[in-house]
Amino acid sequence: MATVGVLCARARVEEKAIMAALAEAGIVSALFPPADEPLPVGPLPTLASGRPFPVPQLVVDRHPDRQIARAVLATCRALGVPALSANVAAIGDRLDVASALAAHGLPRPFTALCTSEEAALEAVAEMGLPATLLPLEMKSRSIELLDYDAAEAILEHRAVLGGIEGSLGLIQAGSPSRESVVAVIVIDGVATALEVVSGTTVPDSALRLAEAAAGALEADLVAITIALDSRGPVVWDVRPVPDFRQAMPISGLTVPGAIVQAVERRLDSVEASHHPDDRQDWSRLTLQGNAQGQGNRRDLVISA
Repeated sequence: MATVGVLCARARVEEKAIMAALAEAGIVSALFPPADEPLPVGPLPTLASGRPFPVPQLVVDRHPDRQIARAVLATCRALGVPALSANVAAIGDRLDVASALAAHGLPRPFTALCTSEEAALEAVAEMGLPATLLPLEMKSRSIELLDYDAAEAILEHRAVLGGIEGSLGLIQAGSPSRESVVAVIVIDGVATALEVVSGTTVPDSALRLAEAAAGALEADLVAITIALDSRGPVVWDVRPVPDFRQAMPISGLTVPGAIVQAVERRLDSVEASHHPDDRQDWSRLTLQGNAQGQGNRRDLVISA
């Protein structure tokens, strides 16, 4: 029986919803917290107990710490374990994302890579205000630069306290309001759900742009932030692990439901590529559950 590992630090509302949807579809899933035990590098070994090392047949990337996620996804890839992830945005940084989007000619604000406080201030002066600082690390929030004095203080503070890492970042022209931004969750190339301020009109061109951006990033599961500019929508930012508890489905399919369909397609491929005798025996794994009154929702943790 195939087992799907939900890569995360802990089960939040989103992870519980994904696991509940997988259970309803008859798919065994388990939390896959990498902090619990070591992961093999290279061919799967046999533990001292005589059973195979517990590695899932497919991983859904939901880990908030991208440094940990990158390492685990690389290890899974080396073991031949496929992942449902944001791909370039999952294993790279904002420079990798911006470069991939630019290479595909997708509309974006003017953006400059800055490696020092001085370069960032020069970029701000050239672009004009407002502008936005996007730290290279995907988990870091963007910072609005609304006036020159504030920009100078923010950039100096980051350079002094953060060193080289604090000085590295992208300066992006503009600073859209909440009302002019929409986060489009794209799953397997299809715009599935929206996070947007009530009353905001989202044109079809914004959805198509989000799907094109996900394609450029080779992303299976990603949130594309689109700024609704007067000249047309532009790709503003990307979230490799989107929250979706407040997301509005575009069609009748919820985000967990769309994830289940994506998982099913991949499991069919995994099952077809393995001989029955080659599949891991998961029957001896201990699945620790805590129902907590959630019906058939269970927080399952792979335990050695």
